[in-house]
Amino acid sequence: MESNAKFLVLDVGRDKPRPGERTAVARALDTVVSSGATFRHSSGRIVVVEASDAQAERLTEEIPGARLVPFDTDVSALVPDLDTSELLFLEAVRIRNSATYQQEKAGQTPGDSPEEQLMFTAPCIPGGESNG
Repeated sequence: MESNAKFLVLDVGRDKPRPGERTAVARALDTVVSSGATFRHSSGRIVVVEASDAQAERLTEEIPGARLVPFDTDVSALVPDLDTSELLFLEAVRIRNSATYQQEKAGQTPGDSPEEQLMFTAPCIPGGESNG
């Protein structure tokens, strides 16, 4: 991912939206799109965006309480009540953007992993027959 990719950490507050009202996360994603920044992934209050400096400034101005931070930031210190999904998401993004992962991915030949080999060698099951 490019160097302008960052975590957008949202402060969604404790209030639940009223019926028919958009959530704080949905409104924030609308702002990401309208700013011209690129939305990549999200989980709960954590959004991965690619944003220029001007776009980043707009996002933090227009989304109340939002913070745009690099991938190496300890987000759990910023938002101590992250749930399990958000914590796993943070770790997954960090792994996928690590130099080690990128090097291994670049050197991978499609079909060489043990999982892919198993898929290619698994017996076919005729239609309508049960697996169990």
